[in-house]
Amino acid sequence: MSKKVLFSPVGGTDPISQDNCFDGSMLHVCRHFKPDTVYLYLSKEMLDFEEKDHRYTEAIKLLSDKQNHPVEVKLITRPKLTDPHNFNYFFEDFNNEIKAIVSSLDEDDELLINISSGTPGMKSALNVMSTLGEFRCTCIQVSNPDKRMGEHTHRNDFDLMTLWELDPDNEDSAENRCSLVKCPNLLLLKEEQNIKSFLRQYDYHAAYSLAKELEKTHSKEAVARYIDYLEFAKERSAFKNVSSLEHKLKDVSELLPISGPNRPVFEYALLCDLKWKRGELSDFVRSLSPLIQELFLRVVDENIYPVSAMLIKDANELNPYKKTGDKNKRPEGGSKEVWDLITMEGLSEKDDTVKAILNVFKEGFKRSFNPDERYSNVTSESLCKIIEKLGKNDELKNDIIILRHQVESTIRNLLAHKIVNIDEDWIKRATGNLNEEQIMKMLKKVFRYTDVKVKDEYWNSYDRMNDFIIAKIDGFNKE
Repeated sequence: MSKKVLFSPVGGTDPISQDNCFDGSMLHVCRHFKPDTVYLYLSKEMLDFEEKDHRYTEAIKLLSDKQNHPVEVKLITRPKLTDPHNFNYFFEDFNNEIKAIVSSLDEDDELLINISSGTPGMKSALNVMSTLGEFRCTCIQVSNPDKRMGEHTHRNDFDLMTLWELDPDNEDSAENRCSLVKCPNLLLLKEEQNIKSFLRQYDYHAAYSLAKELEKTHSKEAVARYIDYLEFAKERSAFKNVSSLEHKLKDVSELLPISGPNRPVFEYALLCDLKWKRGELSDFVRSLSPLIQELFLRVVDENIYPVSAMLIKDANELNPYKKTGDKNKRPEGGSKEVWDLITMEGLSEKDDTVKAILNVFKEGFKRSFNPDERYSNVTSESLCKIIEKLGKNDELKNDIIILRHQVESTIRNLLAHKIVNIDEDWIKRATGNLNEEQIMKMLKKVFRYTDVKVKDEYWNSYDRMNDFIIAKIDGFNKE
């Protein structure tokens, strides 16, 4: 079960004012917030009073009995503290004491801090600590009953029981003079600036991880407005299925410009675009081959012949023959998609386009082509040759040839045989003076000839997502 813990300095009007008989701030906070444990911070003067007549602990016990709410009181004593006005001293000492208290709390426990008792140095130190937000706590301020500066007289005739009987705050109709202190949490604001910086750098894992840390150091409520959106961005940038988050966060659908079965290929292309923007050039060049092959296939489907439906099969769905020497065995390894050459032969007798595609295999792959084989791997090279021979758009064909021979083939061969340090100069040398941005521009052009209908503004999808999440963060801060 969660509990409430109060940290409170003790001041001149505590526990009950000798001037007006109202609760002092410490007792008033106990009355209205009902903490389970109270830590009282006592300077030498206040410790002397406590040792003389136990006025602070006894006052809390009287209130505890009245409310039938047990309270554990723990004393933090400073018997050598004779000058309780040094801000720097209290800032350090309070920080250490509160840190120790926090370390003993469970996640669901609530820390209350009374910032209205004690000397100006004590109150200022607690106010600054509250503003910095290093601890997850609720700061409470108590107004004076007559709305003016309170008197802090200490007379020798202190009589707790008489003051308790005269205390107007014991009446059921008494005013609750406590108020929660709402001040800007500077540490939270600073960390949220860091989150926004991570978003601008497309580092969604770091942004989400920092928000999860803020949940622990501040509260779940502090990041509730945006943490689910950060999780969405993190999962999206990891190329994971975000359908459950999309269902949960109704307003993120607008951030995903392509829907349906074409979404994965476009999202993958966006990730390739992100990799070079983040400076992850090694990952960028290694990610190109799958995208290039997929685009080539879609170009053929859309502009030459629907090979995906008619001439290509999923190798994983085919049953391999048991005889390893059988001429019709499916190819081992390689692509998951294979050309169905036997079907192609049959269709070629009636369809001139299929016949032309088959001739591309016979002429372009003379050394490796075996018409008696049932299957042959679908590769970017075979798709490139089909586009090169049968395509009608010269600009498209030129881009396809460059992407295949200057980019994908060259990079893949270099990476396959040695460990290399990949930077922009390496990419230029490997591709014939093309940089990563030019490669992406060429891929974006090829998209125009596929069935994926991509508007130019769609390529800014991640930037729009960043703006969207940052607006959520800023909206939280403005409340």
